[in-house]
Amino acid sequence: MRKLLLLLSIVVLLFALSCPGEGDIKDEPPDFPGWGIGVNIGNTFDSLNTTNVAGETGWGNPHVSRDYIKALKAHGFKTIRLPVSWVDYMGDAPKYTIEDTWMKRVEEVVNWILAEGMYCILNLHHDGGGDFGAGKNPSQKYWIKRIATNEDEISARFAAVWEQIAKHFNYASDKLILESMNEVGFDDIWNRYSGGQAEQKAEAYRLLNKLNQIFVDTVRATGGRNASRPLLIAGYWTDITNSCDPLFQMPQDTVEGKLILSVHYYTPWNFCDGSQVTWGSQSNINELNRLFGMLKTNFTDKGVPIILGEYGVNTIPDNPEREPNRVKWMTAVTQICVDMGICPVLWDIGSQHRNKIMGDIDRNPPYSMSNSLKEVWKNLKLPGN
Repeated sequence: MRKLLLLLSIVVLLFALSCPGEGDIKDEPPDFPGWGIGVNIGNTFDSLNTTNVAGETGWGNPHVSRDYIKALKAHGFKTIRLPVSWVDYMGDAPKYTIEDTWMKRVEEVVNWILAEGMYCILNLHHDGGGDFGAGKNPSQKYWIKRIATNEDEISARFAAVWEQIAKHFNYASDKLILESMNEVGFDDIWNRYSGGQAEQKAEAYRLLNKLNQIFVDTVRATGGRNASRPLLIAGYWTDITNSCDPLFQMPQDTVEGKLILSVHYYTPWNFCDGSQVTWGSQSNINELNRLFGMLKTNFTDKGVPIILGEYGVNTIPDNPEREPNRVKWMTAVTQICVDMGICPVLWDIGSQHRNKIMGDIDRNPPYSMSNSLKEVWKNLKLPGN
C-alpha cells in the first residue's frame, strides 16, 4: 500500500509540474527549425538624439531586464535583434575607442539572450540613420552616410568600430549574429524614388557594397569564432526591390554559407504607419507575393538565407476597425516568411507606448503579449500541419 501511495504521489506531482500555472506565459508562437520567429528590442540601445545623449532609457523604455529576456523566450521567440547605436560612446579618430561601460552593458544583455539558448543579432543602428537627401542638414551623429564625401575617413572608422565589437564578442557562440548596419542608402547621390543618372546609382550601390565588404573582412580578420561566425549583410536601404537590384552584391567571404541577407518590410507604408485603415485586398496580397517572389528568385533559390530584420504595423487605439486588419497583415507577412524559410523579426518598441506605435510586448512585469500578436500566432500554419 505504501508503494502504491508513493507511486500515486509521484504521478500527481508530475502532472502538476506539467500543467502551467495562472502566471505562466502562454500562447507561444509555433516552433519551426532554424532561427524561428524573432523580435527586436527597439527604441532602447538604439536610442539616439541629435543634440544630446539619449541612452538606454532615453526613448521611454525601462532598462532591459533578464526577466524580460526570459519572457521573450517563454513567448516562443527564438531570435532577438538588439539594435545598438554606438556613436555617442566612441572616441575620436583614429581609434574611435568605444566606452567600456557601454560595451559591457550591451555585452550583459547579449549574454542573457545567449544564455537562454536564443539567437542574438547585434548591429550598428542609427550610426547610419538620418535623412541625407538634397537640402538636408543631417546631424554629425549619422556618420556612416558621410562616406559619400569622406570615403577614406568613414571607411577607416567603420572598420575600427567593427574590429572592436568583433574582438569583444569573439568568445560568443555562433548564435550571436553580427549585422553590418541598418537601413543605409545614399539619397544625396541617388534617390531611389525620383531616380537619377545610371552612374549616380552605380556609385551609391558601390559605397554600400564597399561598407559590407569592409564589415566581412574586418570581422573575419579577428579570427577565432569570428572566422566562421554567421554575418548579416544589409541590403540597399534594406528594401526588397533595391536589394534585388543587380547592382547590389553580397560580399566575398573566406568561408561558404555564412552570409545572410538582411531586408525589412513595411509595405504598403501608408498602412503600416497608420494612415490607411484596411489591408487584405487581392492587390495587397499580390504585392506581398511579388516582393517575396523577388527574394526567392534572387537569393533563396541561390542558397542565400534571409532574415527579415524588421516588420510591423502601428497600432491606433482609438480605431477598433484597424486592429483586425493589422492582425491580417502581420499574419500574412509572418506566414510567407515561414513558408519560405525566412526568419521574421518583429519590430517592437514596448506596448507602454500606447499611441500609434509598433509595440505588442510589455517591457514591465508581467511582460504580457498583446491579444493581437497572440491571434497572429494562432493563425499561422506550419508546413506538414
